[in-house]
Amino acid sequence: MNYQSSNLKAVLLFLTTIVAIFSCTKEDTTVKRTDNAMKITNAQHESCQNPCFSPDGKYIVYTRFLNGYNIGPSELVIIKIDGSDEKVIVPASYSDNVNVPFGSWVDDKICFSSDRDEGADEIWMVNRNGTGLTKLTTHDESTGIYYIEPVFNPQNTDFIAFEYVTGKNDKTAIHQIALLNTTDGQIKLLTNGTYNDRLPSWSNDGSKILFQRIKYGQDEGWDIYIADIEVTNAAPLSNIRSISQSVSDDTDCSWSYNDKYILSSSNYGGLDLPNIFMFPIDKNSDPIRITSSSSNEEGAASQSHDGKYIAFESHNGESEDYPSDIWIIELK
Repeated sequence: MNYQSSNLKAVLLFLTTIVAIFSCTKEDTTVKRTDNAMKITNAQHESCQNPCFSPDGKYIVYTRFLNGYNIGPSELVIIKIDGSDEKVIVPASYSDNVNVPFGSWVDDKICFSSDRDEGADEIWMVNRNGTGLTKLTTHDESTGIYYIEPVFNPQNTDFIAFEYVTGKNDKTAIHQIALLNTTDGQIKLLTNGTYNDRLPSWSNDGSKILFQRIKYGQDEGWDIYIADIEVTNAAPLSNIRSISQSVSDDTDCSWSYNDKYILSSSNYGGLDLPNIFMFPIDKNSDPIRITSSSSNEEGAASQSHDGKYIAFESHNGESEDYPSDIWIIELK
């Protein structure tokens, strides 16, 4: 055996050993599912979040954060529900552009929040093909107020519910539900800031709003609330009531296609990681568990308008170091 051949074998043996050690110690992030959910995006360092179905159920719009989970800048992307024909409709352009699951796409219009004018977060709108980019609100960033999480009233897109945030620090900021009339630009506060109220979502008939609520200073114990609303007189929310059924964290909520259930990311039943559940609004039956993953945290669920599919985001474990992908599950 010559010296060069011996040297080469030694090097190969060393590299093989290193690979073997790395393979044994590297964390296994493979998703093991029993619910037949299908992944339609392929997140690497980017993170795919907030899926929302098109009215015809053939496409999904979602937010893609370019530097990881909730780490901007971010862009809006449309993709077919089989994972094909993906295209960017609102480029990041050094800004955060964020839509909401269920309710941000009505007819051919998509609404979202953005700081793309290098100011405060405002409400914007764009056509499904990326044309007609329009800024719907304008206010001074020095006020310390931010408009986020906008959703159309499905029966009248002149009205948009959104989250009205006073203060940038998430621990001290005041979160309220608000209503924008796009015809005259007027904004009406629908909750008074006594509680931490977030992520509004309209019922399909346009007569109710849901949101998640918790007391200020608490990190756990988010509950689902529903309220009645009459948009034409812009009255505050009335008949506010909780539909949560136990001591659990119920977040990322949206309506089912028939207004009979609320989809939520929840640890209901004592789960270590939240899965997707459907909570009946009449509270006369137990929540229905939709996804079954013991390894992934799942949220931001949205149901197609024909009721056939639910889309959601999912990432490995509790750590936000892992990016999310968009998954779809067909209801049987």
